[in-house]
Amino acid sequence: MALRPIARPSTAREVIALLHRELADGAWPIGSRIPSETELAAQLGVSRPTIREAVSALVHTGMLEAQRGKGVFVRSVSDPAPMLQSIELADVRDVFEVQLCFDVQAAHSAALRRTPEDMARLRELLRARAEAAGRDDAEFGKRDAALHLAVVEAARNVTLTECYRFFVGRLQESLDLFAGADTHLECGVEAHEALVRAIEEQDPEAAAAAARHVVRTSLDALEGLLAVRAAEPKGG
Repeated sequence: MALRPIARPSTAREVIALLHRELADGAWPIGSRIPSETELAAQLGVSRPTIREAVSALVHTGMLEAQRGKGVFVRSVSDPAPMLQSIELADVRDVFEVQLCFDVQAAHSAALRRTPEDMARLRELLRARAEAAGRDDAEFGKRDAALHLAVVEAARNVTLTECYRFFVGRLQESLDLFAGADTHLECGVEAHEALVRAIEEQDPEAAAAAARHVVRTSLDALEGLLAVRAAEPKGG
């Protein structure tokens, strides 16, 4: 299918918008190969680097997939940008509640699918997390996030892992707003030990319950902090 040339010098953003429209209109069905970089550049009248940047962006969002030696293929015709934008605007409570869902399901699946290698890693990350507690808040936050991500990865669900990576990053951005607040938004060492132990014992119900307790405790603390913030006099 021939594309109409873009009438003026174009940015990659404009090429992305055009390719979005073509995908949504069914120009290239799911599973089909899109025209080559050279073909798209010629049809649109733009440079190959611009095409390369636009295609790379769509690969990153999951709409396209690059296969070495074969070309670029359509994976999805649904644009994830509106969803990602809504997540970026979501408040910290909303993101925390989504993490609760992810953590509970991940712990349940990890208990069923974990390997001895997973357990060695979880035990090491649990130890590292405990060592950082009360010392360096930034380092502790990194180690805590690493432990939770390792639980998700032990669930052996690629989609869950990628979604979790995005949400946990968004959550950390939100929690940075509360840096220095006299409230702990994390559960203690014992709760995390119970989570890892349940996964090791391959008890999915206990693992899910432990994960729910860990995140629910943090969410309850957050609710209290938000209530205090809401009651504070507005600066004027």
